[in-house]
Amino acid sequence: MATAFQFEARSPEDFPAWRFPTLDVEYDAATASLWMHYKESAPPFYSMQTLADMAAVRESVRALFASPEIEARPVRYFVMASRKPGVFKLGGDLALFADTIRGRERDTLRLYAHACIDVVHGLAQAFGLPIVTVSAIAGQALGGGLEAALAQDFVLADEAARIGTPEVGFNTFPGMGAVSLLTRRLGAARAEEIMASGQVYSGREMYDLGVVDILAPEGQAREAALAWMGEGEAAFRRRREIAGLRRRLFPVSREELLKITDLWVECSCDVTPSDIRQMERIAAAQRKKFA
Repeated sequence: MATAFQFEARSPEDFPAWRFPTLDVEYDAATASLWMHYKESAPPFYSMQTLADMAAVRESVRALFASPEIEARPVRYFVMASRKPGVFKLGGDLALFADTIRGRERDTLRLYAHACIDVVHGLAQAFGLPIVTVSAIAGQALGGGLEAALAQDFVLADEAARIGTPEVGFNTFPGMGAVSLLTRRLGAARAEEIMASGQVYSGREMYDLGVVDILAPEGQAREAALAWMGEGEAAFRRRREIAGLRRRLFPVSREELLKITDLWVECSCDVTPSDIRQMERIAAAQRKKFA
């Protein structure tokens, strides 16, 4: 599969002092958890650099597990979180979408979409490692932000988090994983209802719907995640088995994800000039608010 980025795995000997342009990596010895934080200084959306960094994290963790260093710092949990106040992740690069659609650069848009799938599929497979993956959502997780969160084994969110798939507002649909991942969690009818409505839900509402597995008090996502992961070896092993069972019973293949995202590319390239202007307005508002 062609991708639009290049990345390099970091050395296991340097763990946990790995450095990435848009991501911070942190190791918590008490819970044997590796945290991947979106940097506060990073764009609030998935830039190509962020996607490349996430792929580099994946390969770095795989290299760590293949090295003797894993004995000194064992990893049970992988946690995706954000350091940007009020934002988990706002989704795709809307300015890129608008430019490529207006310029009829279908191949460029497809390369971006395939890069997203490369990242999402790796997350959905827990990197092929014997770990449990967790999303710790605080703030807004919209579009691709929700899709990346859903690719984790367990989704934790604080009560006030804002979660949804707003792509219907551009006359398109969430094309980088939500169709597959929401359907497996909720069933086709409920997943389609969420995606078609464009509604943004609170963390509590998503917990009640069954999208969120663990509900944290407002502002306490990190503390709740640490407490949950700190429940001991038996809890970890049970969760790992549950996650593995889900993957066997409800597999999400790369081929399925690519077929859907290719449909998303075709759908996106058919939107109207008004839809493109709406993408640009939202992109400009994001830059102004979260720069």
